Amino acid sequence: MGAPVYAVDDPADLDVEKAAFEIFPLLTGTDNSVLRREYGSALADIIGGPGAFRKYAVGNSGDLASKRAHLLEVFRENVRLLVAKTWVDGKDEAKKAEALALLEAFVGMINAEDYANAIAAFVRVSDSVATLLFGEDPREAGFMEYVFRIDPRLGIFYWYSDQLRAQARVDEDLAQIELLVGVYALASF
Repeated sequence: MGAPVYAVDDPADLDVEKAAFEIFPLLTGTDNSVLRREYGSALADIIGGPGAFRKYAVGNSGDLASKRAHLLEVFRENVRLLVAKTWVDGKDEAKKAEALALLEAFVGMINAEDYANAIAAFVRVSDSVATLLFGEDPREAGFMEYVFRIDPRLGIFYWYSDQLRAQARVDEDLAQIELLVGVYALASF
């Protein structure tokens, strides 16, 4: 395995990027649910903002369900606002409608607790938002460098989304934590 390549030069941003690159394999490499929640919390703190994620990962099931439902609704509204505020040519209005349809399909999967299958749906939502916001497809060469230059934390989010895209199917517990991290991150922007 070669040395990691980092997208930022600023030492503070580089430490944040390195931390995300180190935490993700720890998150995906354990089957211990307590460790998964801790690693997920650490990763969410890096991507979406420090300190607020833990309440979605740790607690009694009744409180968690309520808090997670609220987070999902905040996510849904933030993505709707992002999509609504993007400017596209009239011929591309269909992309906005498609993004909103992808969002609703994803939310439906989460509400049905179909977490393993919802990973791909989350990635499609993230991709559609990126395409509308930046006019760039996250799967294209050069996108990561572009988005890291715009905002290193947003770059880490799209790196994270790309990691989800590339991973093999995961168990429901890991999928749920990965999705919570992603939903929290987009809800925080």
